Amino acid sequence: MRLHTTRSIRKIAPSFALLLHVTMIHRSLSFAMHSTNMLPTRARAAISAAPAATRAFHPQAAVTQPASRLFASVSGVSYSAESEAAPTVKLFTKEGCTLCDKVKDVLQTVREEYPHTLEQVDITDADNEVWFSKYKYDIPVLHLEDSYWIKHRMDEEDAKAGLKQAYDGEFVEQRGEPDAGAMEKKQQEREQS
Repeated sequence: MRLHTTRSIRKIAPSFALLLHVTMIHRSLSFAMHSTNMLPTRARAAISAAPAATRAFHPQAAVTQPASRLFASVSGVSYSAESEAAPTVKLFTKEGCTLCDKVKDVLQTVREEYPHTLEQVDITDADNEVWFSKYKYDIPVLHLEDSYWIKHRMDEEDAKAGLKQAYDGEFVEQRGEPDAGAMEKKQQEREQS
């Protein structure tokens, strides 16, 4: 019986591996791409060539929908400071962003010492196309008082320093704000030249 089970698993394992691979391709591309026409040819071929059972989990129609329709929006205020004078931190994020979760944890730990409001902006929402264009490869991105602050990672010292500057009225927009849309446009211009 054990040998039979092992053989069965060996027969099923490649199908499961393909399902897992297609799932990972679909999830990563659905965040970054807005339509099937923008998907790389290999990805479209992999999704089309997948067995029918695999496509049942990821129908081609779902790939053509904007990412905001596939996943729940995470936009909104996570928590508010009691004082209206407290600074507001905007976290540009999307569903499933684990680095964003780590940044939220750091901000939560400094919340008592430096009260602030945390507002999340889901870059995959239909009304946030400008933010998606700028930040699609760089989340989490944070703004402090509507000025660019930091991207990717933040530790407690970074959080405390920025919030202290905001409380003291000394915070200035930081250098290095990402803009994927502008980079892609420059790349296209170079390729056309």
